[in-house]
Amino acid sequence: MDRVATAIEKSLKYWKRFKNRNYELEKFDYNFNMNYSVCMSAANINAKSIIAYTETGDTSRTVSSFGPECPIFAITENERTYRQLGLCWNIIPKLFPHQDTIDKLVYLGIDTLKKEGFLEKGDIVVIAGGAKAVSDLSTDEASINNSMGGIVKI
Repeated sequence: MDRVATAIEKSLKYWKRFKNRNYELEKFDYNFNMNYSVCMSAANINAKSIIAYTETGDTSRTVSSFGPECPIFAITENERTYRQLGLCWNIIPKLFPHQDTIDKLVYLGIDTLKKEGFLEKGDIVVIAGGAKAVSDLSTDEASINNSMGGIVKI
C-alpha cells in the first residue's frame, strides 16, 4: 500500500491542479485571498517550500487547502498548534521557543530548516504571514492586519 501511495503522489501535478481551479476570489475574505496569493507566488517562482509563521495554525491550514506542490513548514511557538498541524496534509510543523519578534522566529526557523537539510543554498521559499505582522493601523473591521511575508532566496 505504501509503494502504491508513494508512486501516485510522485505522479500528481499539484501546481497544475492548483492553477486549473477556478476561484471567484471576490467572493472570499482577505485571509483566503492572501493565502491564495502565497500559493500563486510559490507556483510562479517554483518555490522549494512555503514557510508559514502561525500562532493558531489557520494560515498553514488555509495554504494547505490549496494543495501546493511544495511542502509547507509551519513555524510556531504554540505547542498545541504544533501538535494539531502534525495531522494536516503537506504541513511539517516546527516548534520553537518564544522569540521577541516574528522576524527572529522566521530567521530561527529558516536556520533550523537549513541545518536539518530541508533547505539549502539557492533554494527559494515563500514566507506566509499571520496576524499582527505590523501593529494595528486602524480599528476599521475591513482593514485586515495580515502579511504575506515575502520571498527569500537561501
